[in-house]
Amino acid sequence: MIHFRPFRNPDPPALLKLWNAAVPESVAARPLRVHELDDQAFNPVIFDPRGLIVAERDGRPVGFVHAGFGPDETHPELPFHLDHDLGVVSMLAAEPGDEEAAVAQALVVEAERYLRSKGAKVLYGGGRFPLNPFYWGIYGGSEASGVPSSHNRFSSALSSLGYEPIGTAVHLHFDLTRPDPRDPRAAILRRQLNLQFDEDHLPTSWWENIALGDFHPIYASLRSRDDGAEVARAKTWDMSAFGRVDGRARLGVFDVEVAATHRRNGYGRFLMGEVVREARERGFQVVEVQTLAENEPALAFYQALDFEPVEQSTVFRLPAPFPDRSRP
Repeated sequence: MIHFRPFRNPDPPALLKLWNAAVPESVAARPLRVHELDDQAFNPVIFDPRGLIVAERDGRPVGFVHAGFGPDETHPELPFHLDHDLGVVSMLAAEPGDEEAAVAQALVVEAERYLRSKGAKVLYGGGRFPLNPFYWGIYGGSEASGVPSSHNRFSSALSSLGYEPIGTAVHLHFDLTRPDPRDPRAAILRRQLNLQFDEDHLPTSWWENIALGDFHPIYASLRSRDDGAEVARAKTWDMSAFGRVDGRARLGVFDVEVAATHRRNGYGRFLMGEVVREARERGFQVVEVQTLAENEPALAFYQALDFEPVEQSTVFRLPAPFPDRSRP
């Protein structure tokens, strides 16, 4: 018989075994080490032991689910202040076997019960910034947006319980064994713009600092030589832990943006070309970026730079009214 309980301090080694057995290596850091799982999932100041629920059989963990909340964006000046209206099931891992599906579904229900007990009015499955309180950095690629399609047990459990897909992100890779993206305007733009890679840039928010602070993101920016105005930016971080199986070090790129008044000047293409060049010089083999599937201009932009789709992630939501199964 399966018994459910909250997280205990001695749990990480057993949860690590479940992670390495059940979370797909293509979209996660694997094999993961205990201290890495601790640092990214259990040690952040926003961690609530009651939100990490362990399934046990005869005293042995056979699965776990982790639920939480995003930051209260109405008060960004208040660190560690969460928005309890929006709850998310962030992670699910169940021991492979005959009872895997049943354990996974039961764990999601337990996560729902926890979130509702804390006041959640909307329930999501799979996070997307800023509703991604844990695991960014070790799961889901460069931006940890949703449940990757290869994590079938997670998505199947959500679907079977009535969660509906509400958004999809596409993961794209640039293989650095290939030539740099061709940019016919690069020589001209180098005379007009200053390119900077800031390794000591302060995080945009306390939330980003919790998620990726240990990975020391680099801030890449283009500034006009005329007035110093920033015209384009991107952030990068070392995703090498995702390449432990195939031995290919990855660089993640996120928060890519061209200033609204400077679009359609080739600045985005030039910046991404320079990011790729810098990644090659730093010894990476793959550059990863993500964008929403419905953002057709962004998809076309990255594919024109020879980025190739390799995976997709989906965010799910449980329609209201909530079922009685998880009433607190």
